[in-house]
Amino acid sequence: MIKDTFNSIELTSTKGEKIYINSLNWGATDDYQMTIISSNKKRIMIRKDTLDVVKGLEPFIYCFENDSLKLFFKEEITYAVKDTFSTIKIAYKILDNTDFYRARNNSNRYHSVPALNDNIAPSEFPKAPK
Repeated sequence: MIKDTFNSIELTSTKGEKIYINSLNWGATDDYQMTIISSNKKRIMIRKDTLDVVKGLEPFIYCFENDSLKLFFKEEITYAVKDTFSTIKIAYKILDNTDFYRARNNSNRYHSVPALNDNIAPSEFPKAPK
């Protein structure tokens, strides 16, 4: 039996407040996904926990710096964080298709959900343009 893949990324503000970007993937190739940003590290560990999630692969890219979580969406905002945080600010930004993929490929600053890993594809697969 194939098990679901749960990922949790913990981000911590300078005051110690934690925010989690959780995703759950399933399917033969983990090609189904739901994601949530929450104060609860265990949210969406099971597929039945679907309240306030966004579905789909790579629903946004993000950047966390200076106690601000910036969410970048391709062409429209498709998700809003429901939890509130006292020291972490959340900002939403729409990017056109070109800028979204340019930012996505800037792995030094922006991060995808799930995290991109160039090593998962066989070596004969072409690499994404930078």
